[in-house]
Amino acid sequence: MKTRIAVIGAGLTGLSAARELKKYGDVTIFEKGDPGGLASSYCRNYCIEKFYHHCFRADRTLLKLIKELGLGSKLVWRVAKIAYSIENKILPLNTPFEILKYPHMSFIEKIRLARFSIRSKKIKYREMDNMGVIEGIKNELGDGLLESFFLPLLRSKFGENLDDVSYAWLLARVAIRSNRKYGGEELGYLRGGFHQLIVKMREGLTIKKGEAEISKNGNGRFVVNSKEYDKVVFTAPLPVLPEEIRKKAKLPKIRYQSSVCALIGSKTKITEDIYWTNVREKMAFGAIVEHTNFMPFEDYGENIIYLASYSTPEGELFNMNEERLRELYLSDISKFGLKKEDINWIRIFRAKYSGPIYEKGYLDRMPPYKTGLDGLYVAGMASEPNYPERSMNGSVKAGLKVAEIVKKDMGY
Repeated sequence: MKTRIAVIGAGLTGLSAARELKKYGDVTIFEKGDPGGLASSYCRNYCIEKFYHHCFRADRTLLKLIKELGLGSKLVWRVAKIAYSIENKILPLNTPFEILKYPHMSFIEKIRLARFSIRSKKIKYREMDNMGVIEGIKNELGDGLLESFFLPLLRSKFGENLDDVSYAWLLARVAIRSNRKYGGEELGYLRGGFHQLIVKMREGLTIKKGEAEISKNGNGRFVVNSKEYDKVVFTAPLPVLPEEIRKKAKLPKIRYQSSVCALIGSKTKITEDIYWTNVREKMAFGAIVEHTNFMPFEDYGENIIYLASYSTPEGELFNMNEERLRELYLSDISKFGLKKEDINWIRIFRAKYSGPIYEKGYLDRMPPYKTGLDGLYVAGMASEPNYPERSMNGSVKAGLKVAEIVKKDMGY
């Protein structure tokens, strides 16, 4: 009789694990939302991800999967330009000339920041895991760069949790994101949307919609929604796992942040060619992502713009009612010249647990794939491949890694 395996969550990690394990067992996936999780899409006469997505040249596992699924011809690479908004003025920061012109940093600070980007690759970031990010930046770069450059970015990403964030996270993130081309960073995208990847990945898989209730019976087997399973691969956010199960599994307590994202279809642009604008001002969003400055306008027939925000599950922004949230986003984006009459439509998407908060000591608290509860495995946003930056590549890798461990325990 085949081993019965329940996979909780149909995001990229769950789908990756299930695709591998279905060759060796009877696999059922449980998903309360849309397959794809954070990579799921909103579809009109085209499909676009609910939360912005792109990939990198170094994402070998993801790129291999895209090729294997016959989508390689749709993968395109573009140089994505970035900018910093200060007092609602958008300042590009791509070429050496643009960086030299940037008025909110001294020449010495620019040299110091460039050296830091290069040196971050050589620093043993794990040794800095118990140091706070504020303390680390002060020690390395001084108060000026902390206040004028890093602090607004960190506040928009971590909000009230900023003081808890580890310096190791910043060092690791700078190190992996410092391979830039002249004029900007090269990013990849599936022409037509990543929903095509989700469609291909879920082929041949059994997905049951709805909340998954998990318990363990007296026979040592798991019960998921009244049916017995030999093994459970949990790929949803860890706070969703019942506390009783978490304790038995000896899983560490990991705090998560929430994402709130406005997706807009617009008649007009905000910038001519900037993909990503970090916003220094205190607004409802910390970044403006103009998707159609990255992918062709012709693919959509309108401009696609994301307004990205981070909160916490208990935070005001995440729990604000939708009408008030729309008003807030529209009021703030109007300061950049985008008026209500320019907007064709706006949709708000929320993820209660979009990723872990990379706190001091986080590297020692990362959950193992194989837990202390026999037959229970965990993988996902809190897994090692998604540090220091959660990504599609990291999620696929986590799914494949946990599947390898389950297979080994099954004798394969």
